[in-house]
Amino acid sequence: MREEQRTVLRLLEEGKITAQEAEAMLKALLDGSEPAERGSKPQTDPWVRVEKMGEDFASKVEVAAERFSRSIEHNLGDKLSKLPKVLARLPFIGQGESQEFTSVVRGKVGAGEFVPIEISNANGSIQVQGWEEDDYQLTVIQRLRGDDRELASSRLFALGWEDGAEREDFRLTVPNLGDLSVTLNLLVPKERMYEAKLQAQNGSLRIENLKACKVTTGTVNGSTKLYSLEADTISGEGGNGPCEMKDVRARLIKHSLGNGSYRALVSAAKVDLVTTNGSLNVSVLDVPGRADYKLRTTNGAINVSLPPQTDWGLSLELRTSVGRISTDVGSLEITGQERQAGGWLLTGHSIDYADKHDRLDLDASSTSGSIVISTRES
Repeated sequence: MREEQRTVLRLLEEGKITAQEAEAMLKALLDGSEPAERGSKPQTDPWVRVEKMGEDFASKVEVAAERFSRSIEHNLGDKLSKLPKVLARLPFIGQGESQEFTSVVRGKVGAGEFVPIEISNANGSIQVQGWEEDDYQLTVIQRLRGDDRELASSRLFALGWEDGAEREDFRLTVPNLGDLSVTLNLLVPKERMYEAKLQAQNGSLRIENLKACKVTTGTVNGSTKLYSLEADTISGEGGNGPCEMKDVRARLIKHSLGNGSYRALVSAAKVDLVTTNGSLNVSVLDVPGRADYKLRTTNGAINVSLPPQTDWGLSLELRTSVGRISTDVGSLEITGQERQAGGWLLTGHSIDYADKHDRLDLDASSTSGSIVISTRES
């Protein structure tokens, strides 16, 4: 058996491709191995077609995953019949008249060094945002179906926060309340330091304009958005939904997704991002000291944009099982470039890498999808 065929069967055995994909790849290899008839054009490298098939498959899976996550987040009722039973209790609003109730509580923040924010919401989104004022403000929006507003009001979630009270922490748990949807929007003084833990089952998470020693996020169905955030450590995981980070700085950023893509503009000493079905689009803000970035996806492309190279070093280790690798980062010394069946392995580093004070080690891998590394213009 040819080595290429063994590679396809190994990918199938490891669960990295489906039986249908394996069959198509083996056919492409077989077609490419047939001798060309006299006078006809030479056969192209069969692995080129395999690469293209793998990248097309990754793109389709990524699009399907994003559509699914958006349908969850925007509460599209006509998608309910297509979802697993575990999602059948989502609070879709779309049939009959719905009622909306808004309440606001406000007060002073205690004098602790680190203010805990621990919010869990089973049926709705959570937003925490830093603002210029010294007080906190929590806005709660509750929605549920029903024509009788008075009857609907008797089913509302009881917040339990007293308006005007001083709070040492912000702890709140909203349980699964059937068809009641609850949206939470917390505003806190941006100059304070926080320790935030946010969990949402069916809804999005958003943290913006905040300083924290530690940030932990978790979603099942919904997006995660982190904007203008400074923290020592940022960690989290998501099931179905994308993750977006913009102007995020931390010592450690560690996050994983099931179905969803990353779009990140970050600076950190260590970054570890992984998704099963989705792409990774990462822009590195700067390279202060030693930085270690690890990016992984099963089905999707990886695109990394680096800051203009001035006086910092770069080391690359890039791998694909089915997909191409492209680098455009200036003076790069290639130490290894190997075709591995339908994928590639590329290693290299910038000149005088070992002598640089500021260095970035980038390790990126994609099973089905391409990897592109480029440098932004100054």
